[in-house]
Amino acid sequence: AFIKGMFQSALEVAKFEGASIRTVSNIRGQIKKALRSSEGAFRAAFEDKILLSDIVFLRTWFTVDLPRYYNPVTTLLLAGSKQDWKGMRTVGQMRWESGVKAPVEADSTYTPVERKAKVFQPFRVPASLQKQLPFKTKPKDWVERSKKTSVLHKRAVVREPHEKRAAALVHQIHVAYKD
Repeated sequence: AFIKGMFQSALEVAKFEGASIRTVSNIRGQIKKALRSSEGAFRAAFEDKILLSDIVFLRTWFTVDLPRYYNPVTTLLLAGSKQDWKGMRTVGQMRWESGVKAPVEADSTYTPVERKAKVFQPFRVPASLQKQLPFKTKPKDWVERSKKTSVLHKRAVVREPHEKRAAALVHQIHVAYKD
């Protein structure tokens, strides 16, 4: 792809030859060579085809030297000795001494996250796929079995007193064994 308008001269393009570039749509590329036809234009190679409307970014860093600030205290702010001198208190120290807590903003506190329980759709196998399945694994068979209520669930079982005691004992042993 030919890109123009990013640099002012061929010399600037030569400085950044081989640098990685990226479009807004996250297509990665690389600066290849400056063009002779127009100043600042260059040829670039991208992983995918880019559009004419795509904006191309070149991420660069430049070291900035910050001037150091040094202000020595010559007077020590007191007429006494060096040991009596105390520097300015921080806001945290002043709050601690006066017993005032830091202000809490309502929008900065944690709030409990309330999430709705996910409701999944029942598993469905398409009819065309069901025809290809072997008989024992067809889901229609599973649905019919689950819908039917067995005879054991319908009839009431009345136990004799000694049967009730035996069942209670078995249940207690089961609970004790489980714990």
